[in-house]
Amino acid sequence: MLQLLQKLLVKTPRNSMDQDRLQYLINRHQSNQATPEEGEELDNWFHSWNPGSHSMDAWLREQGGHENLSSLLYNDLRERMAPATHRGISWMWYRVAAAAAVLAVILLVVFNNRPAPATGITQKQDTATGNTAGSLIKPGGDKAILVLADGRVIDLGDSQTGTIATQSNTSVEQVQQGKIAYKTGVKEEPQAPLTYNTLRTPRGGMYKLTLSDGTEVTLDASSSITYPVVFRGEARQVEITGQVYFDVIHDERRPFFVKAKGQTIVDLGTAFNISAYDDDNDLRVTLASGKAAIRTAARSVDLVPGQQARVVDGQSSIAIRQVNVADIVAWKEGWFMFRNEPIEAVMKQAARWYDIEVEYQGDKFSKELGGSISKYKDISELLQNLQITGGIRYRIVGKKVIIYQ
Repeated sequence: MLQLLQKLLVKTPRNSMDQDRLQYLINRHQSNQATPEEGEELDNWFHSWNPGSHSMDAWLREQGGHENLSSLLYNDLRERMAPATHRGISWMWYRVAAAAAVLAVILLVVFNNRPAPATGITQKQDTATGNTAGSLIKPGGDKAILVLADGRVIDLGDSQTGTIATQSNTSVEQVQQGKIAYKTGVKEEPQAPLTYNTLRTPRGGMYKLTLSDGTEVTLDASSSITYPVVFRGEARQVEITGQVYFDVIHDERRPFFVKAKGQTIVDLGTAFNISAYDDDNDLRVTLASGKAAIRTAARSVDLVPGQQARVVDGQSSIAIRQVNVADIVAWKEGWFMFRNEPIEAVMKQAARWYDIEVEYQGDKFSKELGGSISKYKDISELLQNLQITGGIRYRIVGKKVIIYQ
């Protein structure tokens, strides 16, 4: 795969990353000599054209090799090379997320030779720092803090692949960039008390976790999960804040409970998404597959796939509605996805992912927005799309985005 990238690279004009620098990074990657910083730089370039994957190699393995993608390449390339009538937020969806790294290199040729849209936006200089406006704002990535039962704190962004901690007969392993897993030894300690770990993602962070029972968990930015190192007894229970996606290993003998904002979500053989940010005024549970129940102090409701339950803070009633699950979970595949959202809701997601402050000036915005865009694009691309489709104007000052009409 990388050899093919190298062949195509010679035809690629210079872009946001110098061509010689890109060639150097690919060579270092092939020879297993890349430093963590060089690996991150190459991954950032890759993600800017192929969102939703943790690395080129992992993405290629997930897709079963570039041969399996050949049928997607031609159609996607033809679609993206067609002249656009306008530049709004595009409805590309997951097929674009599956475009091969080969296509990414070809697209560099296409996009670098297209004239820039006439948006009237010019880059400004931040007089306080001397940096070009927006240069301090980077997309999020694989970042998290792990707090162990003994109080030790591990910055997972600095960890290498392999065992990073051992607790009782359980090891915590960084199995790949952006993911840790708990692996329990053969010897069981049924009478031992439960010990808990906490995984936290900062603003601009995202991380994956495999619990000791095999349950897969994905944390969005500004989220956390507290969980036992090893599940024991008749029930499995965790507690979360923020936005978390669960793919639960079902066990009829030991139900799986999630606590969030004072409510309880019960697994009945399930994959589900929970949004429970402290700065939102509600809890939302979306069932992707299987069965789940949500319980408040006054009511319990069973969900079926495609349903979303909403509980407003301070209330015990549960509102149920039908949703497009793919839209709700697009965040974990590397996409912002909006359907009839106010500008404040759009920018709240952007603020968490890009770790920025948002300020609004002037009259309240009334227009609702819809569309999708890669989370790994530069923030200016998101803002320019909002300017065109939503009629906003904006300024970037350091790490603050000022929105006005």
